[in-house]
Amino acid sequence: MSFAEFVGNPRLVEVLRQMLVADRLPHALLFAGQQGVGKFTLSTYFARATLCTAARNDFCGQCASCRALAALDALPELVADARRARGSADPEEVPLVLQPHPDVCILVPDPTYIRVSQMRYVRRLAYTEPASGRRRVVIFDDAERLRRDYASTLLKVLEEPPAHTHFILVAHAPYELPDTIRSRCVALHFAPLPSASIEAYLAKHRPQLHQKDPQLLAAVAAGSLGTALHLDLDRYRQRRDRALSLLQAAATGSAFDPAALFSATAALAGREQRLAEESEPGEARIEFEFSLQVLYNLLTDVIRLNARASEVRLHNPDLQGVLERFSRQIDWQWVNIAVAELDRITRELRRNINRQLALDALVLASALRRTADETSELAAASE
Repeated sequence: MSFAEFVGNPRLVEVLRQMLVADRLPHALLFAGQQGVGKFTLSTYFARATLCTAARNDFCGQCASCRALAALDALPELVADARRARGSADPEEVPLVLQPHPDVCILVPDPTYIRVSQMRYVRRLAYTEPASGRRRVVIFDDAERLRRDYASTLLKVLEEPPAHTHFILVAHAPYELPDTIRSRCVALHFAPLPSASIEAYLAKHRPQLHQKDPQLLAAVAAGSLGTALHLDLDRYRQRRDRALSLLQAAATGSAFDPAALFSATAALAGREQRLAEESEPGEARIEFEFSLQVLYNLLTDVIRLNARASEVRLHNPDLQGVLERFSRQIDWQWVNIAVAELDRITRELRRNINRQLALDALVLASALRRTADETSELAAASE
């Protein structure tokens, strides 16, 4: 393995390699960009290159350090193992910390936020000598999930950084981090990958896909290779059908079937039997965020069709005819209300809101708006 295997954003890869060549590593890096463009993967590559004992300004994949850090290629399994090892212990007493190598530490949300216990562990670790005698790398995945009232712990370390410890904050929403932390990081912004590059990669590495699947995966992924590689298309199509039914119910005003509405919102909210018996904390939340993204994608496509933006690719090109007919049923004000409701749900998601009730409210708000318009039209016609 080496940096050469990383897909996309070659300029950023070269920036990191030049840091290694010059032996001038910032105390804190911020990897910013949409989910699935390789931010976490490149952070692990940088950690491997920093500690590799065989390669210079790269990593070999074969030395003891590289072999230990290969565990980072399967982050979900690493997190699951750490949670099983902790058992029923209090998370504030036994912080969730992933440490596949003595000098590499990974923090992930536990399950919603990065906890103060994790931050305190990192603060103590940062000022101890690295086991290798060289450097230590601490990676924050989903760094925007660091609660603002706990951020002062990290800020104190960044204000007086130890010479041998380097932090990488991986964030798809970097501006949710406090300004005081972002200002102390060297920011690298990851660009989305071109759809053609994603389609070519899928054609090479997933030849079992049906003929039109790479195009749909690249369109849904919207520049995210990680999304394209891991998306279950059957699951996506099933979730998309439910989301479209929900939007159509909202667009028809009072003419929708309440039983169908609540069935659709229950499924989109993650209240299926499989998720009612979650094996991992936060799985239902992940499913709900997936549903929200499907809804956003459908509404974005409707906006593009209404605007006749033919030069912009749809997220769902296989549904173009269906979405064109749907777009003729609604107007801009209805779309604005639906998007505003989705935005509100997204903002309030961290407050542990009732997911199904939030979706019910989205449909009802949009439906009532539609009904009010129809009533106004009838009243105007009767005058």
